[in-house]
Amino acid sequence: MQMPMIKTFTQNDLIRFIYHETTNEEEAEINKALLCDSELRQRHAELLDQKRQLDQARLEPGNRVIENILNYARGLEVKQ
Repeated sequence: MQMPMIKTFTQNDLIRFIYHETTNEEEAEINKALLCDSELRQRHAELLDQKRQLDQARLEPGNRVIENILNYARGLEVKQ
């Protein structure tokens, strides 16, 4: 009896899956592959962790960074 062939998925496929940008058919195929492929599961877990870190990332510069930029800008000579 032959095992059903499981499609190989790229990192981009996993990213689309994580962000819910896959079709229902692709989602089902990826879920099936995740059950059978430990390397794919590991990569999926790594990408999920990276997504969590990005979601928690600070989206605004800190006050020190803003102050450094302003100080730098003040020190520039305006040329006309």
